[in-house]
Amino acid sequence: MLPARFAFLASLTPPVWLARAIAELGVSEVSGPKSNARILDYRKLGKTPLGGDDGAVPWCAIFVNAMLEKAGVPGSASAMARSYVKHPGFTKLVAPMLGCIAVKSSNRGAASGHVGFYVGEDATSIQLLGGNQNDQVNFSAFRKGEFVGFYWPKGQPSPAAPYDRPVILGGAPTKVAAVREA
Repeated sequence: MLPARFAFLASLTPPVWLARAIAELGVSEVSGPKSNARILDYRKLGKTPLGGDDGAVPWCAIFVNAMLEKAGVPGSASAMARSYVKHPGFTKLVAPMLGCIAVKSSNRGAASGHVGFYVGEDATSIQLLGGNQNDQVNFSAFRKGEFVGFYWPKGQPSPAAPYDRPVILGGAPTKVAAVREA
């Protein structure tokens, strides 16, 4: 079941990759040296064959790639969050729209960051549906000023209006998430 703030997603046809991501809500890491088999599947689906347990390997870009590939859309085939920034298969958007790939900066350097699917915003934050957000697939908020850009897979249709532009969410701003950046 979708949280109330995102219930609007159930009444529309989102981009296919976003629908796939919604179906993964709640998938979480396994504590300790083991890994959740589903998260390991994301590596195969997303064509990012990395070793290591899911608690040690940042998997935000792995998740995004897996959902794109599962929808029949080529991903970046990289585990790096910023791999979409200069990838020829993605176009930088002037403004975000529902389901676009949102790339966040990092204080760890220009190569690091976080990535997820844009689902809306409020006055202070942008909401992403993504993996490796508090060690799981969920909706999480991130400060608006931290984003490098918003990207759309080339050749894919934009969402129907009004979701082809920024989605303003009602309700109180959400607490900003913690992530292991890739």
